[in-house]
Amino acid sequence: MGAIEDTRGRILAAATAQIHRHGHVKTTIADVAKHCGMSSANVYRFFPAKAALVEAVSEIWLSVTEDLARAIAIRPTSASQRVRDYIIEVHELIRDRQTTEDEVHETFVAAATEHWPCMAEHEKKLAAIFSSILADGVRSGEFQIDDVEKTAFVMRSALMKFHSPVLVAQFYGESLVEQAADLSDLLLNSITKR
Repeated sequence: MGAIEDTRGRILAAATAQIHRHGHVKTTIADVAKHCGMSSANVYRFFPAKAALVEAVSEIWLSVTEDLARAIAIRPTSASQRVRDYIIEVHELIRDRQTTEDEVHETFVAAATEHWPCMAEHEKKLAAIFSSILADGVRSGEFQIDDVEKTAFVMRSALMKFHSPVLVAQFYGESLVEQAADLSDLLLNSITKR
């Protein structure tokens, strides 16, 4: 790793620690710079504004969900099982962050409600991964779908209660895993080849 990448990594690590401790609203460039033992001007060389730094940290956090979704998509199981796993495991990851990492959740809620570019990119990646599972099911003859992209969009829209940080928080305490499993059965029933 070069000096520039190392410095950028140190800044991101410090920002992550500060956001975990104080939240993204209270974290300042000065706090991050102090944590790194450098000037605020040096942090601004890498991130032109606090928003850019918070978004970069958010991208790292969002990549955890993307990595999980990718891992599910390539499992050597049926497409139906991968759809079910995607629905439930992505929900559980978001739920666990809601209950154990308040500042991470707060940042995700802000990213979602304020339409940060990193959240839009994240949603595109998840949509492509989910579509790839459906396309695998069509190729294998397991699913009957005329328009994979449209079907993926509709199915993912139906899953918002389980995958949106805002809604997971709102409905927290309900039996969401069981509801997600029931919804996955309903959705799969609608696309399974007979």
